[in-house]
Amino acid sequence: MAFPHDDLIAERLLQLLASHPDGRSHGRKMYGPLADTFAELSSADRESRVPTGELRWESKVRFARLKLVERGLVYPAKEGPEPARGVWIVTKAGFLATDRVANLRGSRSRLGRPAEGILLGWNRALWDGWDETYEGAVNMVMSGAEYRARWSVGTRRNVQPGTDAWLLRQGGPYGLLGHGTVLSEPFDDAHFERPEKMSRYVEVAFDVLLEEADILDRDQLGLAIPEISWRSQFQSGNRISPDINGRLLRLWSDYTT
Repeated sequence: MAFPHDDLIAERLLQLLASHPDGRSHGRKMYGPLADTFAELSSADRESRVPTGELRWESKVRFARLKLVERGLVYPAKEGPEPARGVWIVTKAGFLATDRVANLRGSRSRLGRPAEGILLGWNRALWDGWDETYEGAVNMVMSGAEYRARWSVGTRRNVQPGTDAWLLRQGGPYGLLGHGTVLSEPFDDAHFERPEKMSRYVEVAFDVLLEEADILDRDQLGLAIPEISWRSQFQSGNRISPDINGRLLRLWSDYTT
């Protein structure tokens, strides 16, 4: 059986539900159309059942809906505008979360061309100073908010606001975990690990952060974007040219949606 990851089912369920008038639909009407968005689902997958006799796919969709409720993206049962039995309704935060995906598909551009990109390295063993935790940051972004932080860019001086920022996980697992936008030009401040030294940073707003289990790993990146040496990225600040960044945006959009 080739069932998609629960988080991917939840994300597509939210997008599909938000596309309905007023972001609402009866739950039983979501199972088939949602399954149609996953080409890897076979007829046998759709018809398989759990030991209790329920269809496994419908059980997974209901679980995905519960995850969306926990994240504040879909109203709990009997809540929301004009609630009705069995009707699933998107919250305001849920609409904001789907908007960020649409913004990503549009990408950032200057004069109709893709913007440059920059790789922002993160090794959890060296720094884990997220507000609360990385998992908390993921939940914040999933709720539709941006996560803002300052990030080291190594020795780079010529990073422009509007540059696409890519969060590159280092130290294992290896690959891309997030996307954001650079908000400032580089500035100097105390080094995050050695405060007696100075380092260069930019302000960045992350609009997508994945759970580590869902990382876009470097093997897939190497096949799709071979111009970047994904196994030789050991610092923050490496530039991605506009043409390669445009391809990376398309790859990321397909992967995350």
